[in-house]
Amino acid sequence: MKMPKEVNRYCPKCKKKTKQKVIQVKSHKTRATLKKGQRRHERRSGISGYGGYPRPKPEKSKKWGVKLTKKLDLRYKCSECGKMTIRKQGFRVKKLEMVGAK
Repeated sequence: MKMPKEVNRYCPKCKKKTKQKVIQVKSHKTRATLKKGQRRHERRSGISGYGGYPRPKPEKSKKWGVKLTKKLDLRYKCSECGKMTIRKQGFRVKKLEMVGAK
C-alpha cells in the first residue's frame, strides 16, 4: 500500500487543517507479558514449557487461523505546533510504502 509522506489533517491543538508528516511507529511488547502477577502465575503453575496455556497457540490450532500481517501504528506530526496525533484504528497491510508528493 502506498501512502503519502505528508497529508492535510485537522490538528486539535491548532484547531485548523495543517500539513502533517506521517510516521510509522514500531510495535512493542504487550504490557500483559511484563506484569508481575502473570510471571508469578507462569512460575507457580509449572506451565512454562507449554507456551500457549490456557489455549493452544494460534499457529498450532485449527480453530484460530494464522494472521499473516501485523496492525500498523501511524502517527501524524503537525508541521506548525509539533503535536503528534495517532490514528484511532490500526489497519493490516503486508507492506507500507511512504511516497512523496508529486
